[in-house]
Parts: sequence; structure tokens; C-alpha cells
Amino acid sequence: MTQIEKSVSFRLGNKVYVVSSDFDLMREIEHELGSAPALLDRFIQRSWKISELVTITHIMLQAAGETVDYISLGNRMLKEGLGHYLSSAQSFLRLSVHIE
Repeated sequence: MTQIEKSVSFRLGNKVYVVSSDFDLMREIEHELGSAPALLDRFIQRSWKISELVTITHIMLQAAGETVDYISLGNRMLKEGLGHYLSSAQSFLRLSVHIE
């Protein structure tokens, strides 16, 4: 079986982070936010909560080796605009739950 590296890059401030999907990361996301496919559906259908986007971004940053305060991150995301964070979260979840 061929292993395909599944990773997404995203920006926070002036730094770009790369996050690769693995079971441990997906398990943490699902523990915090529920089913990954259902979360992706909420993002696509625009029925998500800002706290869900902040949480998955926080988890993705931790996976990329960056520790940030959750509340500070949420405030920063709101100030910068949520669009590119939403796009990154959707890309990451699509790569992670993609079924061929």
C-alpha cells in the first residue's frame, strides 16, 4: 500500500505552518469537535461556530509545533478575518477524510 503525505499549509501572522494529517491528530480533533466528516459538512454548509474554527486552528497550530493562547488566537482570528482560516481548515479536513 502506498502512503500519501497529506498536509496543508496556512499562515498565522508572518509565519507559514505546515500540518500533516495522522491518526493521533484526527483523534484529537474528533475528541474536541466530534466527527471530522460532520465538521467538514458544517464548514461547507456554513453552519459552523467560530469556536469550532478557533479550536481546529489551535489544534493544527499545536501539531505544527506552535503553542498559542486559545483566547488570544480567537481574538487574532476575528481581527484578521476568518476566511483564510476557514479555507485551511476545510482543506485539511478534505485531505484527511477523503475517500476514493
